Amino acid sequence: MATQYQETNRPNGYPPVVTPGLPVTTRPDLEQHFVVAAIDFGTTYSGYAFAFKRDPDSVHMMRKWEGGDPGVTNMKTLTTLLLKPNGEFHSFGFGARDFYHDLEESEARKWLYFEKFKMSLHSSQDIHKGVELTAASGKKFLALTVFAHALRFFKDHCLQELSDQSSTQIVNDDVRWVITVPAIWRQPAKQFMRQASYDAGLASPQNPSQLLIALEPEAASIYCRKLRSRELIPEDEYSNQQVMAKGLRRISVPSYGGPVSAEFKPGMRYIVVDCGGGTVDLTVHEMEASGLLKELYKASGGAWGAIGVDRE
Repeated sequence: MATQYQETNRPNGYPPVVTPGLPVTTRPDLEQHFVVAAIDFGTTYSGYAFAFKRDPDSVHMMRKWEGGDPGVTNMKTLTTLLLKPNGEFHSFGFGARDFYHDLEESEARKWLYFEKFKMSLHSSQDIHKGVELTAASGKKFLALTVFAHALRFFKDHCLQELSDQSSTQIVNDDVRWVITVPAIWRQPAKQFMRQASYDAGLASPQNPSQLLIALEPEAASIYCRKLRSRELIPEDEYSNQQVMAKGLRRISVPSYGGPVSAEFKPGMRYIVVDCGGGTVDLTVHEMEASGLLKELYKASGGAWGAIGVDRE
């Protein structure tokens, strides 16, 4: 017998909220997500953006983050997590950094503060559910719980922002989630992120399709095709003859300001260089006649990102 649920109607054409209750109707297909939200979980900074399926080209990027430098609009917040002495979540991002740094030294040693912890999934040779991270105080804590706390923060923050903008309650079943990861990550690291997402409540093993693990250079490549050339190349670099080194294709001045997608033709090949805070990787893509991308060569790279430069 099918499980019965109660529907609560919502305005503005949104699907009803479905919760266990009176035998009103059967549960609808969970593939009816009408929002796609993508979390960019970075080594140094993290953020998210979302788009409604009815208007997929209108991407809303979250720019309102608590804390940070006064008068500065931050498209991302710091990838920093602060847990209370008992291991409960306290804060994430600029707020976590500011609160922790304001603590007295003796008090700070009781708290669990983590920063730049994403790299642990790249550097660790043995990733499993029991792997631990070391907080600033030297205390050990389960890495899976740390990542789950961070992802839950973004889930809750995004759902609240969606609800505020939509003037109706947006629930998790309304959203299909995307999390980007480095192309050079091994499969255990990707699976670790999926499990942390399950623990954070973004999706579940019973509904794995609600979460998509996407490769960072692929996401960047698709995004750049939606931009206009003036957003990528300064105008003074254009000329009537060429703007690229000898032997490469030419871009004429009239194309300046036009969509980048117009420059992409079937068979075109290009290199995507992803320079992040933790890793740097290179991937070669080819545009197919269908408009899809084909990866010609497996991504290569290493832990040569910005924090490595800082250490040197």
